Amino acid sequence: MRHGRSPYTSAFYAWKGASAVFFSSCLTPFHQHDVVQLVLDTQESFRFRTRRSGWNSYRSLIIRENVLHQLDTNNSVQLIIYLDTATEIAQAIRAEYLCNDDVYSPPVNIFHFADPGQLQLALLRSDPMLVETLMHRILTHLSRKIGVARDDERVVRIEQMISATPPTELSMSLLAAEVCLSESRVRALFREVTGISLYRYILLNKLRFATNRLMAGDSVSGAAVEAGFTDSSHFHKMMVQLFGMSPSAFLKENLLHDFVVCEKV
Repeated sequence: MRHGRSPYTSAFYAWKGASAVFFSSCLTPFHQHDVVQLVLDTQESFRFRTRRSGWNSYRSLIIRENVLHQLDTNNSVQLIIYLDTATEIAQAIRAEYLCNDDVYSPPVNIFHFADPGQLQLALLRSDPMLVETLMHRILTHLSRKIGVARDDERVVRIEQMISATPPTELSMSLLAAEVCLSESRVRALFREVTGISLYRYILLNKLRFATNRLMAGDSVSGAAVEAGFTDSSHFHKMMVQLFGMSPSAFLKENLLHDFVVCEKV
């Protein structure tokens, strides 16, 4: 099954002064918004350009209001947040990052704010609380109110490698070599710092990767293979077991573009 939609979007969540949507499977025409826009990739990178610049690849981007631009989802999925320029948070972000520029790429990615399981739930279910929590973490960090670094830089590097490497190319030996530890020590360290096993974290990442591929237009069987599952049945089993929803059910339930009006952030 393929979704057959371009673009592919999740529910569109709207709060007073802010809104958010997951967006994929699209090359937009040149357009502009009268709001400050944040774009965070959930896989690796998207492509972006303005009338005055060529195409560049980004993992995260802040865009000033009324900037004419194009976005290429680049076979990935992005979380897009829109902020009314009159809000305090939008003004703080503009003052911090957009004083003299139309765009700014902050040195963060979405995995600073959510693990693959949390992100997968936000992608699968129309749940305002999940998206609001994720959005709040991102906005609070960008407005310089908190930090997000983990205690152990080696675990950060492991997480970054897992999020950026196609699952079929990932191995325990590769992760161990990245941080110069034995495989057994890597597994023990990861559980000690994060509270979950490295195996489970990698499995959650595979499911997120496969879901991204579905949103980008792959069939269920194609997404399963690209994510490193044995076959579509294995993908189906893991999705149902961990999230209570099959891949085909996810596609069917998201055929309509839901608009969810939420409480104040």
